[in-house]
Amino acid sequence: MPNIDWNYEIQRRQEALMRDLSSLLAIPSVKDLSTAGPGAPLGAESARALHYVLDLAAQHGLQVVNHEGIVGYAAYRGEVGRNDAMDTNGTADARKPEDYIAVLSHVDVVPATGDWTSSPFVPEIRDGRLYARGAIDDKGPTMAALYGLLIVKELGLPLRHQVRLIIGTDEETGMNCMEVYNRYERPPLAGFTPDADFPIVHAEKGQVNTRMTLRFDGESGEHSVPASVDAPPLRLRAFRSGTAANMVPDAAEAVVSGSAADLNSLALTLQAFCADRGLEGGFVGVSGEITLHMKGKSAHGMVPEHGNNAGLRLLEFLDAQSFAGHDARFIRGAADLLAGDTAGEALGIASRDDAMGALTVNVGLLQYDPAAPEGYFHLNIRFPSCIHGEQIVDTLHARIAPYGFELSPPIIKPSHLVPADHPMIRTLQTLYTEQTSAEAILLSTGGGTYACKLPNCVAFGPLFPGELDTAHQPDESISIDSLMKATAIYARAIYELANLDYSAPCEGRAQR
Repeated sequence: MPNIDWNYEIQRRQEALMRDLSSLLAIPSVKDLSTAGPGAPLGAESARALHYVLDLAAQHGLQVVNHEGIVGYAAYRGEVGRNDAMDTNGTADARKPEDYIAVLSHVDVVPATGDWTSSPFVPEIRDGRLYARGAIDDKGPTMAALYGLLIVKELGLPLRHQVRLIIGTDEETGMNCMEVYNRYERPPLAGFTPDADFPIVHAEKGQVNTRMTLRFDGESGEHSVPASVDAPPLRLRAFRSGTAANMVPDAAEAVVSGSAADLNSLALTLQAFCADRGLEGGFVGVSGEITLHMKGKSAHGMVPEHGNNAGLRLLEFLDAQSFAGHDARFIRGAADLLAGDTAGEALGIASRDDAMGALTVNVGLLQYDPAAPEGYFHLNIRFPSCIHGEQIVDTLHARIAPYGFELSPPIIKPSHLVPADHPMIRTLQTLYTEQTSAEAILLSTGGGTYACKLPNCVAFGPLFPGELDTAHQPDESISIDSLMKATAIYARAIYELANLDYSAPCEGRAQR
């Protein structure tokens, strides 16, 4: 490998990187189908963020391709494509010009809910950290990867294989952008996504995304709760909590009607409930109706135990009140099967293994409106390799049926694993240790990244061990020093992976 000071190369470009990143962070690229149109299937701002990165790459001389306004890539070919080339042993080189190494990132972001110190889409630097929605997930790492590739290009380094920076716009809401990519493009030899933790995440939990639905076209279920004989029941007119399936809701709202005396009692009971549990709640009353509010703590859906689900806390409170019919079933289903249980014990699906840890359940969306066809709880379940998604679905069907709930057609993503002896893994371990002087242990995650959508791909940074993870939270931020350090690592990783001989036994290093 050439004698390159990767840290110095990024220091020379830090001002430009921060300028370009700030412009990207200012784009509120939350999925918004109300502004969708030709070339912008997920909304105008998502498409604008994709165009911004591709246009920036093109300005630096990279080849860019945009597929349907939902996914694209910037490619650098270097000196690849010489079919008459000879390898280091003097024999014909088996590399193909269409072979490539992938770096996968995304420019869509989750909604900027909660209380922010500064505007989420007006980037601000405070105490060495850059604050904005997307700073750590995944716009900051996207720009780090782009600048890592530009360093390789501007240094004129020879490459055995071309490199593609793949940019998606639907990572947070289904990864359909990668399905589009796979329809157009062949898979890479190997690759990484800068969308998790350092050192190397080589194993990802599987996922089941589905909804517990309560239909309003008839009375059903064994757990209906009768109205009190002493007082008319309260009525649940609406319930709303959550903005994204893969976030722990930090706010909830319930609209309840009833007599003035019952509503006054409900308000006082809520105050006592919150005081006993250290929660923050409140109410706004009008004639014959009261709106209850509850605050919780947001967290990424892969670690729901780190948050406090405001929707489930409010439903726990309502479960102790007097409701009947569908209102009671909706509330009781949440209280019995979901509240206070992020491990799936009450649902009968709890499991764990040594490689991936415990199954988790996040209830990210909670909706109830008697005027609608159904109410529902969206379940984002992340499971280890010791259990299969189909097994989870079968158990859920049986568990929720007595409560009158049905299961919507699930989306199942299998678990993902790249073996520890893969040549890319050993190469990344070696360069990470040399760049950081830290051991490059292999990790697993409950998070779902683009790595699972292409073969031989792993998650590689950007969060260093011990750093605060602010993804999906108010005041999301990234350490500027860590961002520069990660950029240097990505530049070297791109160079080494693009020069690795994937047909030969792994020696733990790139071919030089």
